Amino acid sequence: MISKNDLILMLTNLEDMGVAQSSSYIRKVLKSTSEDLPRVTIETLSFINANKPLDIVQFYEKLRKNYNNKRSDLYINIVREIEEPKEVLTTLAALNLQILLYGNKLDKSEEFFRYARAEELTRVLNEYYKTYNLTNCFKLLKLYKLDLICLENVAGRRGL
Repeated sequence: MISKNDLILMLTNLEDMGVAQSSSYIRKVLKSTSEDLPRVTIETLSFINANKPLDIVQFYEKLRKNYNNKRSDLYINIVREIEEPKEVLTTLAALNLQILLYGNKLDKSEEFFRYARAEELTRVLNEYYKTYNLTNCFKLLKLYKLDLICLENVAGRRGL
């Protein structure tokens, strides 16, 4: 997902744009250890997203809106951690397509694809088609759920 280096780069861009407090967030990220990085990351991502909305946050927001408007079950399939093997595969394949479609509309799609774990998703699906082993499919779907919940926290959707 989003690395420590990504955070520093985004904060540096905000600092260059003249956004106040960017440098204090840069210091927090640089000083953070692996133990306190999750807390620092959510706080920092919230700050970044408030000043320059993140494409990955907007993507998950779009999935939520599509579910709320009864146009797609993709969002709920990620959130509820489906157990049926065929549904897991369908969910991951649908997510892969949505990531591709959304990313193709962006100026910096490479960044979005990385944050959306597109390479990992295609690798896991490809592995399934070779071995028919669903273990990594289930693991990745749980990881997407965690990403979604984290980014909803960043957008102010859910409480910690």
